[in-house]
Amino acid sequence: MTRTTDVVVEAFEAAGVETVFGFPCEQMDPYYASLAESDLRHVLARSEASAALMADGYARAARTLGVVDGVSGPGAAYIGAGLSEASGASSPVLALTGGNDRATRGNGVIQDADNEAVLEPWTTSTADPESPTRAVEAVQRAVRTATATVPSPAHVNLSEDVLGGDVASNEAADDASDEPAASSFLRGDVDASYPRERPEPSADAVVDVLDLLAGAERPVVVAGEGVVRADATAALARFARTADVPVVTSMNGKGAVAETEPHALGVVGRWGFCRVANDALADADLVLGFGTRFGELTSVGWSLVPEDAPLVHVDLDPEWLGRNYEPAVGIRADLRATLDALADAVDADAPAGADARADRVASLAADREAWREEHRDDLTSDRSPIQPQRVVHELNERIPAEGVLVSATSFPGFFSGAFYETEEPGLRYLQARGSDGINAALPQGLGVQAARPDAPVVVLSGDGGIGYHIADLETAAREDLPVTVVVTNNESLGSSKMSQMATHSVDQSTDFDPSVDYAQVARGFGCEGERIEDAERVGPAIEDAIASEEPTLLDVHVDPFAAPPLLVD
Repeated sequence: MTRTTDVVVEAFEAAGVETVFGFPCEQMDPYYASLAESDLRHVLARSEASAALMADGYARAARTLGVVDGVSGPGAAYIGAGLSEASGASSPVLALTGGNDRATRGNGVIQDADNEAVLEPWTTSTADPESPTRAVEAVQRAVRTATATVPSPAHVNLSEDVLGGDVASNEAADDASDEPAASSFLRGDVDASYPRERPEPSADAVVDVLDLLAGAERPVVVAGEGVVRADATAALARFARTADVPVVTSMNGKGAVAETEPHALGVVGRWGFCRVANDALADADLVLGFGTRFGELTSVGWSLVPEDAPLVHVDLDPEWLGRNYEPAVGIRADLRATLDALADAVDADAPAGADARADRVASLAADREAWREEHRDDLTSDRSPIQPQRVVHELNERIPAEGVLVSATSFPGFFSGAFYETEEPGLRYLQARGSDGINAALPQGLGVQAARPDAPVVVLSGDGGIGYHIADLETAAREDLPVTVVVTNNESLGSSKMSQMATHSVDQSTDFDPSVDYAQVARGFGCEGERIEDAERVGPAIEDAIASEEPTLLDVHVDPFAAPPLLVD
């Protein structure tokens, strides 16, 4: 006989998972006992919500399953708050909850809840197995579900009686006294990396796209996070160069192409955009959407994509393929396979108008450089209070190309979306656009750092967002996760303040106590901390923090009236 939890833990190890996150509870003691005897690293977060967000960051950066564990009832509810981001961003996170013993459920036992019902809105699959053998099957099935085709969160509830049980061997041991290996109870090999499959586009679909491209003078690619998730960045760059098509990205599509390339025009949409990117899309006579949902933010309320321009939409997710715009050509296929096929076809038979499109790419690249130059004064400003644009400029200058900027949404995300440039393709930038929560940056950054221990990871947060999970600075110190946290402190909820004043001429509940010293708070949690009020200090402080390899928080006091690029109705 072998403990159920030993087999569950070995299933994670066999799938390639190296780190899991969570908040221990008595219901899951057997699971933690098995973890203690394994090679898996368990990162203790300061809440189940932050643990779920760490698992999300880990899953995106490691390109494998993220795992979060927590207690029944309130723990499941907190996990749900974290899974809302993974759900909206198609991120493979497996939640394990400890359930009460089946014999006492519903009888007033502590932390009792229907954990499946709690997490069902955020997961593709949820299970409450009734026996040890079924528990192992459920976990393996959840690993497959979370990483198969389109990644997604999954959930398995493990009750105390199941967790404390043993599984019966599927094969006899050579000697009756030998304890069967836990692997003998697993059903086949399960690889938790993704994408697991790469379905190719039909040859006819590729021809249809090339026909549209041949007749287009002003085509534009809209690239979303799906390109990064599919590891299709090199294929996209090859297609863009070969076909001479400019690329605009959604906010989390940053990294789909290196933003220093001539064909890269920057972020498109309502907030944190590059004006040249918006203008190029609005003027397009062919729109090629790769791994994007054409959501409200990217499309400026579904008004930016020209109604008379034919649209190509490629996505693996049938839920989003063609949902917001009816495509002239819709392709449900792997993005890398599709982009490779398109690039091969263009390379073999250059479509008409390629020379004119090359001139247009060069012209748009010059326009984008001129747009950045328009913002040069703010990007390099020495004014006090410090301009948020100056902070992003220094992040551009100081974060190495292989580093990752994990940005909060709202004002920090609007500034970084517009002005931060990824020098290398891939996951170099992350923002919680799956949920649009301002709270995710710090725990996501810790998950990214756990997945990429040798890469510099910088978290950019506002003072509003950092308050949600600030206790996880202690997690960073305890777990030796050397993130650099940059807080743009405008002593308020800047976006909410601006919105209230613009729409109703009021300012209700948007200000924080200006005496709060986040650098001192960081030092209290075991990190380094520095308060910065001089613009000249921002860049060197970021460089020093990255080089120190110690978790460090920089409390940068910025102009509360500085406004990022925004389009308002």
